[in-house]
Amino acid sequence: MTYKKNESNESLKAYIEGEINDSIGYLETETTHQRQEALEYYMREKYGNEQPGKSQIVTGEVAEIIDGALPQILRTFTASKKAVEFEPVSSGDAEQAEQATNYVNHIFYKDNQGFSIMHDWFKDSLLQKVGITKAYWDDSKDVTTEKYYGLDDNELALILDDDDVKIVSQKTTEEEEENPPQPVMDPMSGQPQIDPMTGMPMMQDVPPTVIRTHDIKVSRESDKGRVKIETVPPEEFLISKRARTIADSDFTAHRKMVTRSELVAMGYDEELVYSLATGDALDFTPERIARYSRGELPTDMDNLEPALELVEYYECYIKTDFNGDGIAELRRVCYASNEILADEECDYIPFHSLCPIPIPHKFFGQSLADRGLDLQLIKSTVTRQMLDNLYLTNNYRVGAVEGQVNLDDLLTSTAGGVVRIKSPNALVPMQVTSNANQSFPMLEYLDGVQAKRTGVSDAQQGLDPSILQNVTATAIAAMTNQAGGKLELIARIFAETGVTSLFKGIFHLVCKYQQKERIIRVNKEFVSFDPREWKNEYNVTVNVGLGTGSKQEQLSTMQMILQKQEEIIKSYGIGNPLVNLKQYRDTLAKFVHMAGFKDDSQFLMEVSEEQAMQMAQEANDNPTADSQVAAAEALAKAEIQKAQMRAQSAEQKLMLDREQMQLDAQKDALELQMKEIQQTKEFALQELELAIKAKGQQDNSSMAKSKTIMDALEKINNITQKGMQR
Repeated sequence: MTYKKNESNESLKAYIEGEINDSIGYLETETTHQRQEALEYYMREKYGNEQPGKSQIVTGEVAEIIDGALPQILRTFTASKKAVEFEPVSSGDAEQAEQATNYVNHIFYKDNQGFSIMHDWFKDSLLQKVGITKAYWDDSKDVTTEKYYGLDDNELALILDDDDVKIVSQKTTEEEEENPPQPVMDPMSGQPQIDPMTGMPMMQDVPPTVIRTHDIKVSRESDKGRVKIETVPPEEFLISKRARTIADSDFTAHRKMVTRSELVAMGYDEELVYSLATGDALDFTPERIARYSRGELPTDMDNLEPALELVEYYECYIKTDFNGDGIAELRRVCYASNEILADEECDYIPFHSLCPIPIPHKFFGQSLADRGLDLQLIKSTVTRQMLDNLYLTNNYRVGAVEGQVNLDDLLTSTAGGVVRIKSPNALVPMQVTSNANQSFPMLEYLDGVQAKRTGVSDAQQGLDPSILQNVTATAIAAMTNQAGGKLELIARIFAETGVTSLFKGIFHLVCKYQQKERIIRVNKEFVSFDPREWKNEYNVTVNVGLGTGSKQEQLSTMQMILQKQEEIIKSYGIGNPLVNLKQYRDTLAKFVHMAGFKDDSQFLMEVSEEQAMQMAQEANDNPTADSQVAAAEALAKAEIQKAQMRAQSAEQKLMLDREQMQLDAQKDALELQMKEIQQTKEFALQELELAIKAKGQQDNSSMAKSKTIMDALEKINNITQKGMQR
């Protein structure tokens, strides 16, 4: 719509009102019901088809999908302390890109709750189709009141010298302090005059000193201008139904409920603010009702304080031909209760969106929750039927012949109770067939469908040991990578769309609105950042920290790169044209980050590009340095080899000594055994001689002598064999 500057704002009001109504209608027909249903399924609310006396369980497939995908996607962006890195596009932009990287990441993580913002942003997109963040320059001022008592003139002047300090109230008190008499000085000699009568110095009275003190109350106003980032609830974001992206939309708006007090604090006219009509339409949207369940919905119906009454406020970004030149310009228009509160030119839309499963040529795509709604309903139904069947199996019904059974006994179910019957066939149990054999395969099949649709499976959460029995490691790795491919694609979509847009927006805001340098701590050092000295945002590109492969694969790849860099530096020196010390240090830093440590400064010193170039130049100017290093390395390797050979020789000698000691011990043991055998033989021979003599006295026959000798020799041989066996 085109309107002229001097015309009434009625045309602009009509344009905005029409766009608001079209956008709200677009949301209600396109996403509202589906978002409400996704939230209710995530919260495991009842379906409304429950029957009394039967199972009412609600399974949690939607929650499992969202809560299973979110950690893996978040880890991709938060594993390092730098969510994004700005890369230079020319040789002179390296230092600027590094400063922009450090400063923008500091704004995201330190000035704002970066992790919480990213968590809510990603979760909204996975659950509610689209996640929205808003990044804008917050120029609010921090005003504090301070009181000082008993200040002198110098102290008062020192406090008021600060331009941010203004006096609210001041009380000055003057008191006279008596001074002791002072000697009268001779103007010629400069010495005290002597009284000729007393011989003492002449004294004179000194006027009292006036002491002035100040009690003041001051207000200190400090400029807290910062980039502020907040997550916008999906139902509060409006966009034209013709839009495909936020950048090409003719109309975007943030619809929210604010109090009259907040509107006055924004700088709007108080009389106009209190004339605006109140409303609570946003508080009762289906998405918000689903989010605030069980009576948690915030409302202002009981609020009797006029300053805290809620007004529906629209912050609109529209494209309109304001100056009548035929070209639509972007403007920021604040609108509430059919009144335009602000209208100004702007060049930046502060909203940034994420959609996990985008549909081409359309703004609203699909969420992961959309892929699991029907599965949760089916699994809940099957589980309910299976539980009802289990209940009936354990507590089956009984048929009773009328008049043959005491019904009071039958209805009183007690352990060991007696039921009085008139005939044995008066009671007939009505058995129920179990359906568990058919239900469990169905539930497993639905789990497989869920994994194929969303990429979230048990294989990523932790494998069942039984799976490993009949599946090879290669098949498991392929299965896990295939399932993780969908989540990697979602992470890449997030990186290339909303995350990149958000950080470019932060860079744009600080370059435009920050009017003085700021000192922050980076890598344990205080560094000043002044975006006014930087070039515009088109001189840098954003590289979101996404890699390929699993964590172990990335670590292996990084280790290989690190090894190659070390080989190049060792072979060609630090003056080689391939790798300098800064690149080597950055590779080590990335290796540290991938290992799980966010702060690499505790392991590595910072190396600037200038230092790396200077050291490389010095190495090129002194070519002998590389040869000396190479010679030193060769000498060190030779010494290491010598030490290794000496160690091997010492080890071999020690083994030989041990073997010799074992042989000596065996020899000594053998000699001792032989001595024992010899002594045993001698004792045996003596015993033989005695036996022969005794035998000879009794029987002198030769045969008897021979038999005695043979017995003695056999005994000696037995003794010798026993000794050898020992």
